[in-house]
Amino acid sequence: MFVKDVMNPNVITVSPEDSIAHLVSLMREHVYEAIPVKSNGKVVGMVTAWDLLSNLPKMSQNFLETGKVKDIMSTKVITVSPDEIVEMAAYYMYFHDLDALPVTDDKDELQGIITESDLFRTFVTMMGLRTKGTRITLDVPDRPGVLADITRVVKESGISIASLATYTPPEQRRGNVILRVKSVHVKQLVDALVQAGFHVVHVSQVWE
Repeated sequence: MFVKDVMNPNVITVSPEDSIAHLVSLMREHVYEAIPVKSNGKVVGMVTAWDLLSNLPKMSQNFLETGKVKDIMSTKVITVSPDEIVEMAAYYMYFHDLDALPVTDDKDELQGIITESDLFRTFVTMMGLRTKGTRITLDVPDRPGVLADITRVVKESGISIASLATYTPPEQRRGNVILRVKSVHVKQLVDALVQAGFHVVHVSQVWE
């Protein structure tokens, strides 16, 4: 899944010359944590709720009316391409503590924005949380072919997989495989996984 698949192309922006009062009004109306600052079609800054909070001491009525977005915006903007994978957008946002990322093309022109909410929605979709079925967690060795062996057992059970995720802690030789299957009748599948030598850690129903 790519950024262009989950981003919002309808971006609310401000200009560097807009008043702080206008910025506050937009943030309040749209409940935004961050708004790109655009000039001549290009992103020249980002302004966030934190920028507003950190400038509260000088937020007199006069400053709200006469202060400009350029007075409080950050000019060090991290952007992402529409063709970047979603995981990298999450990586940038997590390690740079960002609420949103402007999406720009190869000409640095604004194409959209991706927010934490977009990533949460994507995570829910990718993990199959909106598909009725069952979640099965397995504790497995970190070895070549383990996923093929698991999916073979599932295939032979006649059940479809909604999603599959893995997690192996660094420097560990065992990890978890999280299966979400499109069935609520999984006793035979669970028994088959156990018979095949897999340790079933947890089984729970998933409802849309």
